[in-house]
Amino acid sequence: MERETAWDLARKCSLAAAQGADFPSVWNSVLKPHPTVAGLPVQRIEGNRSFLDIPLMTGHRIVYEGERKTYTVEFGKVESPSAG
Repeated sequence: MERETAWDLARKCSLAAAQGADFPSVWNSVLKPHPTVAGLPVQRIEGNRSFLDIPLMTGHRIVYEGERKTYTVEFGKVESPSAG
């Protein structure tokens, strides 16, 4: 069996969202139990846009954009929110 990629996982999330699942449902049914998910979602804000970064053991992360309800893949570490 081939190994599932980060893009495959993002596609599963997008399919669940297209079928009406909200983020908590996708988190609990698709992401949380997946063996490559390496931690909890980390929220970040850019301007007026809100994102949740879900780290993967591959070095990628699944990025959920709340307003558009989209799941994409980015490479790199999840940045912890800094105090400041």
